[in-house]
Amino acid sequence: MKSLIKPYSLLLYFLVIIVFFFLGVTYAGITDAGKNQGLAGGAIVLGYGVISSFFALLIAFFIAFKSSKKTIVVLNKVFGLMIVGFIVFFTWRYYTIIKPKRELQQQELPAQPKQTSSITKPMAMLIKAGKKEQHSTIGLGMFSPNINKNEVLYFYGNLNLEKSIMEHSATDSITFKKNEYGGYDIDTAPPWLVPDHLKLDYDMLYFKTVSITEDFIEVIVNTTTNQTAFVDKLSGTLQYWPEFLLGVNSVEFINVNSQKIFVKPLDHAGIVNSNFSFMKPLKIKQNWMYVLLLNDGFKETGKGWIKWREKDKLLITYNLLS
Repeated sequence: MKSLIKPYSLLLYFLVIIVFFFLGVTYAGITDAGKNQGLAGGAIVLGYGVISSFFALLIAFFIAFKSSKKTIVVLNKVFGLMIVGFIVFFTWRYYTIIKPKRELQQQELPAQPKQTSSITKPMAMLIKAGKKEQHSTIGLGMFSPNINKNEVLYFYGNLNLEKSIMEHSATDSITFKKNEYGGYDIDTAPPWLVPDHLKLDYDMLYFKTVSITEDFIEVIVNTTTNQTAFVDKLSGTLQYWPEFLLGVNSVEFINVNSQKIFVKPLDHAGIVNSNFSFMKPLKIKQNWMYVLLLNDGFKETGKGWIKWREKDKLLITYNLLS
């Protein structure tokens, strides 16, 4: 047992943790483990490194207990060389790939629009992340910017659809900043900004989408006035209504007294009479949604089909949070 706490064994543990952390993070990067995971992407990649180090450390304890001093010293030299190799590789990669790429992106960015004022509390209080009522148009779905990849969301107007995005100048923007908890807050924003959902502590910033082009997405930037603006299609993720609604916490009828739950997706089908408090979307087929019925204790009381849209109107409200 004494061999477990010898200096050369302690050095082995230290080197193993570093080497396998690098290997775990590298593997996560190669396999795109954190890709399209929003703000959780960094934590996922870090998790690969921590888990890899943990299991490697357990093996190192076994090696230190069973192996001779000579073997452990050789392993220490090998791991030491690997660490030096990692440092050289990542330094080379930063200066030859990452840094030039960032500089090129900065050169290609559109001209910085006029600086807008910091977001104000009265404007933020208008924005809710819970139940959402329908607006005048249903639109195509919801757009959410990739805040962790782009700390600025540019807005465009007066488009020329025959020109690329690089030939357009931004008219305004939202800038984001990292907070002390590793998440993001809005730093500056236009005074007219009232998106459909803004709750960044839950990674929620959604704009209703009303049109789409090859390079741009038109979104409603003020839900009070229905003012719209265009954003770069590659600056975020567009979820069409079926995909978006399947990800919400629950849905509710707009008119409880007149809307019904059916056993089949047909207007003349039988009625489901189960008592329920919540409806959880399970499947969407054209204008119909298959829902799970839950009581206040979140116990299943039944299932059925509801109509979620009629022409250009939503027939339901939805809750993003419980």
